[in-house]
Amino acid sequence: MPEEHKDSTERDMRMATAHLQERREARYTVPIEIEISGVTQSGEVFHERLITRDVSEWGCGFVATVELKADDMIALRVASGDAGESVHARQSLFQVRRVAREGEGWLVGAWKMDNGDVWGADLAKIAKPEVGGLESRKEWSAENGESEARDAER
Repeated sequence: MPEEHKDSTERDMRMATAHLQERREARYTVPIEIEISGVTQSGEVFHERLITRDVSEWGCGFVATVELKADDMIALRVASGDAGESVHARQSLFQVRRVAREGEGWLVGAWKMDNGDVWGADLAKIAKPEVGGLESRKEWSAENGESEARDAER
């Protein structure tokens, strides 16, 4: 791996970690069509096209049909109306932070691992902010049976 790319990757990881620890950014209820792909822990390759529930500069929530686990890594990109155009959209690596069963699917909270703009839009201009930050994460954790201690680790 070239030294310059390695330094950039390490810098992105440090920035992602710093933002995750702060986690006080606004989240927006914005339905963005995305594509996720990866490999499940059982070794099965998956690719899904779905809609976000909420997004922020550094994360998003969505319901997937494939069962993901906390700490799984997925590739995510914004999909376009034409399936062929999404190939040109910027792809980012996301880490799955939370998973809860919801109906026939899985409600997933994922965190972006690089500092590039994956959404390609000014989120504040296209939606009203939700109450984000630590308090809403604690409420989500309590509702989904996740302990505050475990949430604080993340």
